[in-house]
Amino acid sequence: MNLDDVIADFDALVEANKRGINPLGKTLPSGRLLHNPAKRTVKSASRWASQQVDNAVKAADDWLDGVKNPSRDPVAAAIDSAAKWEDKMSTAIKEGRFVKGLKKVPTGEIAAIATAVGSGAFSTGITARRGKIDRVVGELQTLAQSTSDTIQALPDKTDADREKRLLSARKLMIEVGRRRRG
Repeated sequence: MNLDDVIADFDALVEANKRGINPLGKTLPSGRLLHNPAKRTVKSASRWASQQVDNAVKAADDWLDGVKNPSRDPVAAAIDSAAKWEDKMSTAIKEGRFVKGLKKVPTGEIAAIATAVGSGAFSTGITARRGKIDRVVGELQTLAQSTSDTIQALPDKTDADREKRLLSARKLMIEVGRRRRG
């Protein structure tokens, strides 16, 4: 099975999941039958979003403590990641805005701002974004379920099969990101 077949199966599963159709027992575009009685399901969008919000709110004090007591200099760490950031933000890097801006930030200022705002700002910000989180997770859940269904439908009897599953999983995760960006 080639990557085009995997993507075609993924597309079919995305559509089935969007329509609320259980894809088990259905024939995929590649001709394979999706049958896995031990299939794992991705959490519902509502449960997933609720857990993200609840866990983020519970982590507010840890967030503040982490900002006030970083394990490394956050400005230096960000500068060290300039090459990766450049790949994603080539225009800004070509103009030098990333590194120039970071060099102007005193490390202590980050903790001072977080202390002044307090941990409540973090949980308030997360709670205020609940509608956005519900919307994004609702879109992402269908893609995540389709990714899971696609990968689980691939054979895994040999090392070569498992390697192909890993590579397909990576490609599908990239595809999910591409589709989320539009």
